[in-house]
Amino acid sequence: MCGALLLMGTTLSLTDPPKKPVRDPYDMSHYVPFGDTTEFQIDSFFRRMYRWGIFNGTYLFHKNDSLCYGAMGYATFSQLDSLKPADLFQLASVSKTFTGTAMMLLVQDGYLKLSDSVHWYIPELSRRNLSLQNLISHSSGLPDYFYFNMKAWENPKDHLTNEDVVQLLNAQPVNHFAKPGRYDYCNSNYALLALIVERQTGMDFREFVKLRIMNPSGMKYSHLANFDSLGLVNYTVQGYDKKRVFADNIFNGAMGDKGVYSNVFEMLAMDRMLRTDYLLHPATQAQMTTPQTVVSADAYYANGWRVKWINGQKWAFHNGWWKGFRTYYWRCLDEDKCFVVLTNNVQGPFLRTIDMVGLLK
Repeated sequence: MCGALLLMGTTLSLTDPPKKPVRDPYDMSHYVPFGDTTEFQIDSFFRRMYRWGIFNGTYLFHKNDSLCYGAMGYATFSQLDSLKPADLFQLASVSKTFTGTAMMLLVQDGYLKLSDSVHWYIPELSRRNLSLQNLISHSSGLPDYFYFNMKAWENPKDHLTNEDVVQLLNAQPVNHFAKPGRYDYCNSNYALLALIVERQTGMDFREFVKLRIMNPSGMKYSHLANFDSLGLVNYTVQGYDKKRVFADNIFNGAMGDKGVYSNVFEMLAMDRMLRTDYLLHPATQAQMTTPQTVVSADAYYANGWRVKWINGQKWAFHNGWWKGFRTYYWRCLDEDKCFVVLTNNVQGPFLRTIDMVGLLK
């Protein structure tokens, strides 16, 4: 089972139908197992995390032509239905990698520049001193919409929309805003970016991501959730906090910062696509993973990705945490390897990513 997915092509226009991917992400015949030692180490790591209650979910590790994946625990604890590797999980903030890719597609196609003023695209936003670069690199100084005073919501309903985020941003006190330019992680940034994609393309953000990113990558079942048309309770995998299920909430309506549902196989398909020039040209990919803001002594935020160097190798990655889901998507840019770990029960600390990176040595 050896071989790597090759998904080649050229950038689609906004109206072109997606081309059929070369390979099915569920066809494992192109891969071989890892060596016994690596397989044992990966399996042992997740069995140990499962026993400790830190892991309940699915995982996939890929390096060159080798692949290892599995699942442990339950999709819904009330029914004790065992998880399967192909189950769809809410990606939480890993969704930002799709929003960042959508923005870079528009940059590549000449629809906008990251140096553009946000005000050009959202003129009703009261903040006038922001660039798209501030949003995509988390240096806007905007407050996070999760912590807004909701009394100012003019048209309350079951789910907050991205348009509502703008209205509520304008209603927040001045002292809730910081000066732009310094890293300050904020979900409002990516909700605004999704809205800008919609306004520039005339397409629903969900439709744009499906057409321009997911379909060409062969992501058959991945999608941006619309809980107004398919309620949260209808999803096979539910999010838990110590086995207490999370109910739907108003923030589930906004997208761009979260909201993508996918599985480990289809996230590998996205990795395979991003290693070609089908979606993003090499110069665009480099721009997307070039550090823009300093997060810590050894970590940076780029344009939709976090970036750090580990043992001399550059990794682009994103983790996520939203209403019972913890997610990890790590891609090495200097070697053909990546891993995807999706969990649906928040209990104890995050999984140690440095340990998971070490499993692919």
